[in-house]
Amino acid sequence: MSLCVIKETPCLCKLPPVDTMMEEVNEKKKDNIHRDGMSSDKVLKTDSLTYMDQLACSMGIKPSLRSLLLSDPTLAMKIFFGPCSSFQFRLVGPGKWPGARDAIMNQWERTLKPMRTRMVEDTSTFIGSLLKALAIFAVLLGILYAFN
Repeated sequence: MSLCVIKETPCLCKLPPVDTMMEEVNEKKKDNIHRDGMSSDKVLKTDSLTYMDQLACSMGIKPSLRSLLLSDPTLAMKIFFGPCSSFQFRLVGPGKWPGARDAIMNQWERTLKPMRTRMVEDTSTFIGSLLKALAIFAVLLGILYAFN
């Protein structure tokens, strides 16, 4: 049984040889040390979005913004200007999910919905607004007299 078999289903992405992987890790270590002057424990830390993009490219699941811009410009704008979510990696390639577009299009509504669990009544009255305006006026008058 090979390392790349999970639940009797072969993986769609094969790992490169160990020598190639070790060379790549050593190059990244050298680049990061020279660029950032990092200590050895922080050398292999990387940004999660960069790492996700690298993985998506290697598996063939990263969506092309150019083709999306031509076929579905609204979705392309949501992906480009919106938050990075795992749904965008389910648009194309192996593991494609038909509901990924809808999930991307309404991800902000799903995020904000739990925050709107109750409605608060607006208790502002004319007297309250008048008192606030008078308080601001008094503060401005105090500042004016302080500088004179």
